Amino acid sequence: MKAMQSLNLLRPEFVISVGDLIQGVYGAADGVKEARRQQKDLKDHLDVLDMRFYQVVGNHDINLGWPKNRTAHDASKQVWQETYGTNTYYAFMYKGCHFVCLDSMDGRDGRVPLQGITDEQYAWARKTVADHKDARWTFIFMHMPLDWCSDKWLAFERDISTLNYTVFCGDWHNHVKAVRHGKNYYMIGTAGGGRDFSATGDDLRYGILDSITWVTVTKKGPVVSNIALSGIHGDEIQRCATTKGWMETALDYPDHHTEPPERYAGVTNPAIVPKEVMSAGSYDWHFRHAMITRNNDFVIKPDVVLAGDSIAHYWSGPYCLGDKDYASETWLASGLFKRHRVMNIGFGGDCTQNLLWRILHGELKGTSPKAIVLLIGTDNLRAGNTPGQTAEGIVECVRALHGAAPQAQVFVYGVFPFGEKASDPCRARVEETNTRVAKALAADPKATFRDIGGKFLDANGDIPKDVMHDFLHPTAKGYAIWETAILSDLSSLPPGK
Repeated sequence: MKAMQSLNLLRPEFVISVGDLIQGVYGAADGVKEARRQQKDLKDHLDVLDMRFYQVVGNHDINLGWPKNRTAHDASKQVWQETYGTNTYYAFMYKGCHFVCLDSMDGRDGRVPLQGITDEQYAWARKTVADHKDARWTFIFMHMPLDWCSDKWLAFERDISTLNYTVFCGDWHNHVKAVRHGKNYYMIGTAGGGRDFSATGDDLRYGILDSITWVTVTKKGPVVSNIALSGIHGDEIQRCATTKGWMETALDYPDHHTEPPERYAGVTNPAIVPKEVMSAGSYDWHFRHAMITRNNDFVIKPDVVLAGDSIAHYWSGPYCLGDKDYASETWLASGLFKRHRVMNIGFGGDCTQNLLWRILHGELKGTSPKAIVLLIGTDNLRAGNTPGQTAEGIVECVRALHGAAPQAQVFVYGVFPFGEKASDPCRARVEETNTRVAKALAADPKATFRDIGGKFLDANGDIPKDVMHDFLHPTAKGYAIWETAILSDLSSLPPGK
C-alpha cells in the first residue's frame, strides 16, 4: 500500500508490474474461492492508484501446476481470466514507444520450461515487434526471465537486434542488471514481497530493497532509477559479475560453440570427440547446462565437484534442474553435502563425449574445486561403445578436468555394475573398461582410481533391488555405499565453507 501511495505522489503516466501480486493457491479444494479473495484484496490496493495499471502474469498469479499439481493451476488461471481477461500477453503503443508484455508462464503449465513461451506466443511476439519496428523504443516485460540460451529467445534477439529496446523481468526478488549485446536487461526487485537471504531491511549488497523502478524516456533513450520506499537509488543496484550470470551467449546460438581442440582432429572414437546433446521429452539438457554455468559463477563456490551421468545427477534429488518430474527422495542431507560445498554437474543420459563438451564449454569456469568426483561411462557401454572406446573416453574426461581445474585431485570411480544378474553380458564389459582405466591412470599423480562395484553386489554377484532400484541407478542405500567411499577419499580435505 505504501508503494501505491508513493506512486500517486510521483504521478507516473502509467504503472506496469512484472507479476506475482498475490500469494496464489496451491491445490486446495477451495482454490477458486481463495484466488478470488486474493484478487479482491489486490484490487483494493490497486484502486488507490490514480493512473492506469498493467499486469504481467507471474507464477504466483497463475500457479505453474508442478510438481503434478493441476488443480492450483486451473483454479488460478480461471480467476485470472475472470479478473483480467483471456489474453495473458499483449502489447500497446504510447507516445511512439512499444510496450510488449509477455507471459513467460505460458509455456510452463505443469512443466519445467523448455523454451519458456509457446510457439503461438512466440509467433505473436515476433509479428508485433516487426509491425512496430519504427517505434522510438521497445520495452519488453515478463515475469520469469526466459532462458536467454534458448533457441526461441536468441532468434527473437536476432529479430530485434537493430531496434532500441530494454528488457524488464522479475521473479528473483532481487534487483540485478545485465547487459546483453549492448542492451540493458533489468531484474526488478520487490515492493512488499518476500526477501531473499532472510534480510529484514534493504541490503544493496544483494540488490534487496522494496522499491519503485522509475523509467523516463528521453531523446537519448530511457533513464532508469530505483526509488526505494526508504530512499532513492540509481539504476544499478547490483551488477552481475559476468553477463554469463544471465546465461549470456552469442547471437548465433548454437553455432557459437567453440571448435574442439586441435587434438581431436582425425579422432574416430565416438567416446572422445566432444558432442553436444539436445534431449527430448521430460529432460531439457540445455536448460540444465545454462543453469550450471550460471551457478558456477556466483551461486556455488564448490570445494567438491560431482561430475558424470544420471547416477551423479540424481543424487541432487529435487534439485535436478531440467527434470520434468521431481525426484521422490533427496539425499542432500547426507554427509557429503553437509561437509562440503558440492556442485553437481551430473547429467542424465550423458556419455563421455557429452561431458567433454560441457567441460570445454565452461561448466567449471570460475570455480576452484579442491576435488572432483567422476563417474562416467555407463551410458557409453549401454549405447554400444566397446570397453576400449569407453575407457579412452573416461581418460580423456580426466585430462579435460585437469585442464579446467588443475588444482583439483580427480577421484575416478569405475563404472558401476548394472544388470540384475551376475551372468548379464554387460558385467564383463564393465570389468574390462575399469581395468583399462585403472591401467591408463596408474601414473597420473592428480588422478585416483577407485573400483567399488563389488560393494553393490550380493554373495551371488547379483544386484539387490534395495541397492539399485532398476539395477542401474542407486537407491538411498546405494548412494550411502558410494558416499562412504567418497568421504574416505576426501577425509583430508577441510570442510567446505
